[in-house]
Order: sequence, then structure tokens, then C-alpha cells
Amino acid sequence: MSHKPFKQSLLRVCAALSLATTVLAFQAPAGLAAPAPREGTDYVQLPRPVAQAPRDQVVEVFWYNCEHSYQLETPLDEWAARQSPPVRVLRIPAAWSNTPIMLAYARLYYTLDRLGVAQQLALQVFHAVRDEQRDLTTVDAAADWASDQGLDADTFRAAYDSPTVVQETQAAPALREEYDVHEMPSVIVGGRYRTSPFLAQGGVPGTVPVVDYLFQRARTARPGVTPLPRPAHRPAGHPRPGPASRPMARPLAPPAS
Repeated sequence: MSHKPFKQSLLRVCAALSLATTVLAFQAPAGLAAPAPREGTDYVQLPRPVAQAPRDQVVEVFWYNCEHSYQLETPLDEWAARQSPPVRVLRIPAAWSNTPIMLAYARLYYTLDRLGVAQQLALQVFHAVRDEQRDLTTVDAAADWASDQGLDADTFRAAYDSPTVVQETQAAPALREEYDVHEMPSVIVGGRYRTSPFLAQGGVPGTVPVVDYLFQRARTARPGVTPLPRPAHRPAGHPRPGPASRPMARPLAPPAS
């Protein structure tokens, strides 16, 4: 079957979210601190927490051909670098087992990761895929692009075809499912709480503050203690903005088989 309609629908969702983020981004009234993020509104709790995930783990599930993954890349990295000690964000390429284009970009990520340059070249991949509309879903196209970035094409091909990269690519859909991600990008903190531009007030710009809120409470919580106390009651006359203040989009799902 052709996956072109699914790819086009993903791009339409990303475009719609970009417009909504620009037009409807929430700003707190002058002199009033922004309200604390709330569960069910700005973030959700995973139905099944990820076993063995450290409480201060930060995971981003992304796709190279998603505009909002591109937009979140630098702000999330800058936030991680400001922490003491700096936070290492674990990246997971989003993939569904019946969606070859997403598996191909997952394979590209794991190839670059095996070569130790995945984060160093992240923005260059996004630029090629999103801005230049390059198709990097075949080994030949990806190797040509890698050569343009100063990598040895033969070394790239060897990594691309390595058993490790093949196995990681095959495992990517199950890993995405383990973190209960159906929209990109999504950020999961402590294997328990997930936020995304689809949830956070203000879309992409509002996602990092929610990540910080979740991370700071997870990092300071005692083992075995729920790290997220309910925010203080908001004063009367300052209700939280409703859903219209957030970009709205349906969660992404794989095409029907």
C-alpha cells in the first residue's frame, strides 16, 4: 500500500499546529505569574510508568520530518545545558512498524548515533529534510548527504547496515509504544509524565517550561514519594485559559493496514 496519504496528513497536522502556536500562544496577564502546569491540561501521566526509568530521566520522541520536532530541538537542548549538572536528553525516533518512511528516518538517527554524531548533526538533518525537502530515506541518499557533512560514505554505509542499527530500528516502534507516544514531538520525564506542543500552553514555546516543572519536581522528590503536588488554588477572577488557548490537533496514528 502507499503511505503517501499518511505522510501528507502528518505534514498537515504539523502545519496546523504551527499556525495555532503563532496565533493562539498564551500569555499571562501583566503582573500575574504564569499558572503552574496542571496534569490533564499541560501534561499527562502515562497509563503504565516505564519500568526502571530514573525519576529525572528526560526522553524526547521526535521525527525528522516534523516541523515541531525541528522547532523544539534547540530550546530543549539549551534547557538541558542550563541544568546543574547538565541533563542528557535521550532521543527516541518515532516509528510505527507499518510506516516505512518513519522506520527509514529512525534508521538514519541510529546510524548517526552509532557514529557518535546524532546530536552534532541533528539540526543539519532537520534542515535537509524540512527546509530543503530532501528525501533521506534510502541508504544511497543518506550516504550522499552524510558525505556532504564530512562523514566518510563507506563508514556511514557500514554503520547503516550494521546488525546493531538494524536491531535498534526494528525495536523503535515498541520503544515508542512503551512511552505511550502518539504525537510528535513528545517529552517524557521520569518515565511517568508526558508533555508535548499538543498539550502545553503556547505550543512549542510552552513545552520547555512544562518539562522544567516536571523535571525539577522529579529531581527533588524523595524516592517513593509522588513528585507532583497539586498547584496552589488560583485566585478568583483569573481562570485558566481554556482549550482554545492551545494548538489543537488529533494524536497521530499509523495508517490502517
